[in-house]
Amino acid sequence: MVGVAETTASIADLAQRQPDQLRSLEHRYAAAAARPLAQALANAQTDATRRWTLATTTTQRIPHPAELAARIEHVRKALAAAFDGQGVYAMQEAQRAAYTAAALGIQHASRITALLRGVPPPDIPPEAGPVADRAAGAIVTAVQEEQAHALALLTTASLTAYGVAGLASVFSRARRAVTRITAGVAVTITSAAAHAAILVARYLGPGVRMLWVAEPGACPACVAYAGRMVVPGQFFPGGLSTDPARTVFLTPITAPPRHVSCGCGLITYHPGWH
Repeated sequence: MVGVAETTASIADLAQRQPDQLRSLEHRYAAAAARPLAQALANAQTDATRRWTLATTTTQRIPHPAELAARIEHVRKALAAAFDGQGVYAMQEAQRAAYTAAALGIQHASRITALLRGVPPPDIPPEAGPVADRAAGAIVTAVQEEQAHALALLTTASLTAYGVAGLASVFSRARRAVTRITAGVAVTITSAAAHAAILVARYLGPGVRMLWVAEPGACPACVAYAGRMVVPGQFFPGGLSTDPARTVFLTPITAPPRHVSCGCGLITYHPGWH
């Protein structure tokens, strides 16, 4: 029979291993979701900068009005081509990531339950959950917003005032879409894994609690949640932090993530499992 010390050590090892597994998933799927847009924008900027250079000289840093209008139209079309379909593609990658994270979360919660309870829960189908679904769906809007913001900088006045630096600022703003894709994937993955743990808890019935596990190196807010328990579906309080002057989030939540880069998780626990 496995002793208490061995069981406790195994549970602690599993609890701390999940954040690493989720981070690995996050890096893989975020890169896959964002890479096509990042590459398309890099290619478009290289081409736009080359064309700008050909249209200017050392004494004339801004193209003639007709040429400037042509450069602006070219960049507008290049951005449209770069962004075309990327929001939907990234959303689909996030949805795939959510299913994988949910499956991993079910497996993780089931193994911990088996160690604590002595009997594993029944097979439970993976389900990403509503928070993960919303996070994945929001990627499309986020990409569209950043495209619109980039186009808003692509004006005759801006390029006349700032020259090639103004052109660079257009693409710098466009690349914020890449950042928002990676953030969206991260939130989707963490949310799906937490929802999976809640599913396992609900299958196990009354008395089961959700225990917050902070990832190694967690921020002051997440550290303050470590070890807190709630009934599945109930809220962890808002406003917790070991350093309120630095990091605090006021909104109550039912599960991680506490913030965009949060890698915390949940495990199932029952006071009667010894």
